[in-house]
Amino acid sequence: MNYQLLKSASQETRDDYLRQELGVDKCEILDKYQLKSNANLYWEHHHEHHPVQEYFSHKFAKKASPLGMIFHIYKLCYAKVKYFDQNWEDFTPCVYNWQSGLFEETRLSNMEFIKHSCSGIILDLRNLARINRYEDFLELCRYLEGLKAEHSVVKKAKCG
Repeated sequence: MNYQLLKSASQETRDDYLRQELGVDKCEILDKYQLKSNANLYWEHHHEHHPVQEYFSHKFAKKASPLGMIFHIYKLCYAKVKYFDQNWEDFTPCVYNWQSGLFEETRLSNMEFIKHSCSGIILDLRNLARINRYEDFLELCRYLEGLKAEHSVVKKAKCG
């Protein structure tokens, strides 16, 4: 793809070509957060009464997992992306339904919360972003892994 030519293309044309490289899951994320490409090939959001906010480059969007893109939007560090990417089978993407007052499972592209499947603990992506110390994040990981281990022991005892 000729990226130099795309830089001077119209917004709509540039978005169409760039989105073709990303796949359905990543495009759903772009749609949810209303991200458009700019002339520098960064994905950004235009707020009506706020400055434009750049989220990530197209190069990053191509290389990152869909989970990595969402975590980048929420400003989560690489350690968090790596942990959840490696352990995603233990988690379920969720969204809060204010009408029912419940957390509901959803598509990855729509998630705002993560449910730890074994324990039912709900993690808010905004709260995960507030964990700044690596040691605190490791403590959370150990806690979740301990709950998973307990769940496995209980499950084996019921089956055996």
